[in-house]
Amino acid sequence: MKDNISDLLTRIRNGQRAKLYEIILFWPTPKICLNILDLLKAEGFIRGYKKTLRNNKQMVTVLLKYTYLNEPLIKKIERVSTPGKRIYVKSKSFWKLNTGRGIYVVSTPIGLHTDTENRFLNLGGEVLFYIE
Repeated sequence: MKDNISDLLTRIRNGQRAKLYEIILFWPTPKICLNILDLLKAEGFIRGYKKTLRNNKQMVTVLLKYTYLNEPLIKKIERVSTPGKRIYVKSKSFWKLNTGRGIYVVSTPIGLHTDTENRFLNLGGEVLFYIE
């Protein structure tokens, strides 16, 4: 598999549409995907994740989050920068982004951050995906 980030986002999107409470990622899961899961947990889009053993194979189980009406918390999740077309944004361009209710996740030289954090840190980087 070439694009692990797109695979992670697609599994989360499909799990939310199917009303699953957990999804499974294969091991070894790249460090960037674990960092994305940490960021999504910190922003409140997922309940968390844990490393588990199933049939003597290590797996990462992602715990999805729903509202009290059993509606998916993630309404929209889409990839912005792909391996074939990288999208880079300067620090001043974050003020022009119309985020609405969602956030952009950006890969910077010091790690993964949201667009609001990058506005105040004055950092640019590669825009990975948008989540609402």
